[in-house]
Amino acid sequence: MALRAYTGLRPCRGHLMPGHNIFTQSIPAAIVPSRVRDMGTSARGAQTQEAKNTRSKYKLEKAAGKSRYEVAPGQRIATATAGVPALVRLGTAAFVSDNLKNFRNRPKKPIELYEFEGCPFCRKVREACTLLDIDVLFYPCPKGGPTWRPKAVQLSGKSQFPYMVDPNTRQQMGESDDIINYLYNEYGDGNVPLLLKLGPLTAISNTLALLPRINRGISYRKSKLPKKPVDLWAYEASPFCKLAREVLVELEIPHIYHSVARNSPKRQELIDKWDVFQVPYIEDPNTGVAMFETPQIIEYLEKTYAV
Repeated sequence: MALRAYTGLRPCRGHLMPGHNIFTQSIPAAIVPSRVRDMGTSARGAQTQEAKNTRSKYKLEKAAGKSRYEVAPGQRIATATAGVPALVRLGTAAFVSDNLKNFRNRPKKPIELYEFEGCPFCRKVREACTLLDIDVLFYPCPKGGPTWRPKAVQLSGKSQFPYMVDPNTRQQMGESDDIINYLYNEYGDGNVPLLLKLGPLTAISNTLALLPRINRGISYRKSKLPKKPVDLWAYEASPFCKLAREVLVELEIPHIYHSVARNSPKRQELIDKWDVFQVPYIEDPNTGVAMFETPQIIEYLEKTYAV
């Protein structure tokens, strides 16, 4: 399962066929979850209109690549180390929950999380959000960050992460286990998966998972704050998505994270936009730019927002 991540795997261009690993995430329009195929006409019509709006609002600066297994020059080591968390965590957050159809409700507005990429307690909350197929508005709180970290401390009264605000219920809380329990009770079936409730073992495994990239996604780098959050389509287990999010966090760029792990019905939304599924993919409402491809996304973020 891990071999392709270490031998030049390019993300998300292969068909979803038996035997593919958790990083091979591309699907043609005809291969989608049954709950998407069975979607009502009005809902599908709305998605189609949204896709048309995307093409009129955004200029696609970088299209999805054609090669199925390719890592950009100089990215092999970074991609390999970014793939370690999914291996250590046994593929948690590569798929949405099998019980998604029985979940109680869906949040109308994204959950808001104050956190940072290199925090193991933050990571297990991100795993929960992926399994629940929940979108999140992330306010990155890297060490030394002048904007969102002080805001989180103001809200919680202490420098502890993650911190959650749910605009749908007006609930606010810290403590990763409390957040996970809340999310599963409010938006799931109340049953937290075993790998998320092993206490110290969950925390230790997430800590070990982050060690290969221990210095990334932790500390602030001077940046220009965008007026609007950047939209990011990604999922937690993908090494390619992790590399892009590290930069978003370090530059303190708020971003709406559209979680699209395997079996997520939201994958069809991305297919509707550009007739392909590949992540990471961003839309920046501040500049009207949209793009696929991790190296190009990173380069764009650095040129646009780094100082």
